[in-house]
Amino acid sequence: MRTHLLAPALVALILACNGGSGDTTEASTGGTDDPTATGDVPTTGSDVPTTGGPLCGNAMIDGGEDCDGAELGGMACADVDPAKPNGALACAANCKFDSDGCAAAGGAFIALNEVTSLGADVGPYAGLGDAIELYNPGDAALDLSGWQLSDDPALPVDKTYVFPPGTMLAPAEYLVLTEYDDMTMLGDFPFGLSSSNEETLTLADADGAQIDQVIFSGADASISYCRLPDGTGAWQTCDSTLGGANIAASMVCGNGTREGTEPCEGDDLGDATCASLGYAGGTLACTAGCAFETGMCMSASDVILNELESTEDQIEIFNSGDMPVDISGWILTDDPGGDTYDPAMDPEKLVFPAMSTLPANTYLVVPKGDLPGQHPFGLGAGGDTVTLLKDDLTFVDQVSYGAQLASVSYCRFPDGPGNPWVADCVPTFGAPNMKP
Repeated sequence: MRTHLLAPALVALILACNGGSGDTTEASTGGTDDPTATGDVPTTGSDVPTTGGPLCGNAMIDGGEDCDGAELGGMACADVDPAKPNGALACAANCKFDSDGCAAAGGAFIALNEVTSLGADVGPYAGLGDAIELYNPGDAALDLSGWQLSDDPALPVDKTYVFPPGTMLAPAEYLVLTEYDDMTMLGDFPFGLSSSNEETLTLADADGAQIDQVIFSGADASISYCRLPDGTGAWQTCDSTLGGANIAASMVCGNGTREGTEPCEGDDLGDATCASLGYAGGTLACTAGCAFETGMCMSASDVILNELESTEDQIEIFNSGDMPVDISGWILTDDPGGDTYDPAMDPEKLVFPAMSTLPANTYLVVPKGDLPGQHPFGLGAGGDTVTLLKDDLTFVDQVSYGAQLASVSYCRFPDGPGNPWVADCVPTFGAPNMKP
């Protein structure tokens, strides 16, 4: 079995005949925080008990608890104190509401408003890493010079972003900050947001006094975790709208109900089948990330998508047959394809040049980039779809994956058509696939 990356003739043909354009949809894979780090909201006020109940601290509201950790039971400032509908309601260490961050209607105040732990896939902040949005819901501009933002409530120097002099935020204005990138030297805050563990974000003024704080699960913020309404509402999972008005999540994968833009959920596939997706037959399933699992669908071609990853955006194509296959004019795209697919409207597709042949039992690894032989589209860390089409737009193969599933390697195991896709494979691009 041949396990080289690219057949020499195919490399030459692609380099000679094909090119691509840049891409701005690549997403961050999350931060680099210590997964054991936590932050407790300090107890405030003298009118509440000094100790919590036996289950206080388990992140679930039990017994006589008002709240527990980041779980506020959907409550906001207005629910606890109608005279102070603005600001941030928190949960004290004794599992009682802490309304010190709430403020009266009107006036000037700033609130943490939206966070994402995997970066944006689309929009002006796509590919810029983890992001944090602030919002001014008040009626006056605020000078944020010297204010501090950190994922550690102690505000250590090496993990704290200090707002530069002259930073102003006008009423109804959003401010989006992104994770600093050592390679590009672009971005703002010097810490990452975990995409799986609990995080605590603290906003403090120039004197270190806490202005706002949110404790959340990194998984909840893999797409977006935001306030609704902006600046004053309770936190919840949302669609990504960095720099704009927040919107509730259009789909909640894992709640047992197919909704919004979800193609499937659990055993509910809608009307979809392998055949309706363009395969010759087989068994269609649904992944844990609410994307179609097409690994058990049978392609009419021996050429299949075989491995991919969303960190450096490599895609592996495999000819599993015993004969070479002419792939001249074939299209590789992150567009779902289908009856409405128009190549002329897809500037970021890769078209294999004339006289391109993929030998039998050969792996073809296609990296991301702007050079000939590279695909110009990015693979989103929050989920994406990759489609392979013939030159006449006949369907060949397709794979969809959910958030984080392709951050290391998403592969068929074992190699070949009709075999299921598996997350967290050992990256083996150009060689037989391996499970961890």
